[in-house]
Amino acid sequence: MGHRKLSAPRHGSLGYRPRKRASSIIPRVRSWPKLEKAVPLGFPAYKVGMTHAIIRDNFPTSPTYGKEVFMAITLLEAPPVVLVALRFYGIDQFGSEIALGEIWAKNPPKELSRVLTLPKKKKDETLIVESLKNNAKRISLIVATQPVKSGIRKKKPEILEIPLGGSLNEQLRYLEKLGKEISVKEVFSPPETLDAIAVTKGKGYEGPVARFGIKIIPKKKAKKTKRGPGADSPSTPGAVMSSAPRAGQMGYHNRVDLNKILVRIEEPTEKLIPKAGFKHYGVPKSTLLFISGSVPGPVKRLILLRKAIRSYKALPKETPLMEYLAIR
Repeated sequence: MGHRKLSAPRHGSLGYRPRKRASSIIPRVRSWPKLEKAVPLGFPAYKVGMTHAIIRDNFPTSPTYGKEVFMAITLLEAPPVVLVALRFYGIDQFGSEIALGEIWAKNPPKELSRVLTLPKKKKDETLIVESLKNNAKRISLIVATQPVKSGIRKKKPEILEIPLGGSLNEQLRYLEKLGKEISVKEVFSPPETLDAIAVTKGKGYEGPVARFGIKIIPKKKAKKTKRGPGADSPSTPGAVMSSAPRAGQMGYHNRVDLNKILVRIEEPTEKLIPKAGFKHYGVPKSTLLFISGSVPGPVKRLILLRKAIRSYKALPKETPLMEYLAIR
């Protein structure tokens, strides 16, 4: 065994444990950036598909500055969301953040009844607002998507909570927008770096070779199994360790893709949309977002775009000139 490596890197990152199915198809966000401007820190969109474009590179630190380069692009459709409620947060006696209460719109969209039981009686919330203002430290938005205004055949909206940046006095201005629409152009402006958060495509139950990429045991050395680990665990302790590559769920995990570049925001036109619509999606009806590179999740999956939490890329002042866009 003189040719044998004395050590080898283990297969599969332990940072993604547990590798189980996401609890909800709506992506979960664990942390948000802090901004001085009172704008929503994220916005939902639906994945249309991927294409490619030839752009004139205007990124200042790029070695191909001023040249025509190939760029893979993901298309997202972002119909406007409806601000259905405001949630006020305060600080309790232990110094922890606690939800104080919510103020809901008087005339929510009809499609919201597919998710919630809407109240029949309308309450006067003037006194409630004043009490919440005095004790609140920050405000977050509760928005409902409008898939009816997108290319997917769906009516049931998703409900998300999106925090606001800025001070409390600036956040209170959103009381005037309660029950109204918020467009993606009010949140993002290209070029800008974003974080894409989504639930990945599900692969079902897979073995350790597909799940962790371990080596298939040669036929002359295999006794009982080829597509499995050579040993589940050491002799001491006499138990299977949690880090051992085992079969189980693959895909349908909540994942974050950092620092995606928002190249362009366009309204759907005949030049941007095929006559028969995009494959597996349909004909978009709302604003289209052009994002460089790939985004987790299959077509029609809900993608939550977040303001970049740790951006390090130097962006140009203007959007790059798009010489050619493949429409298929």
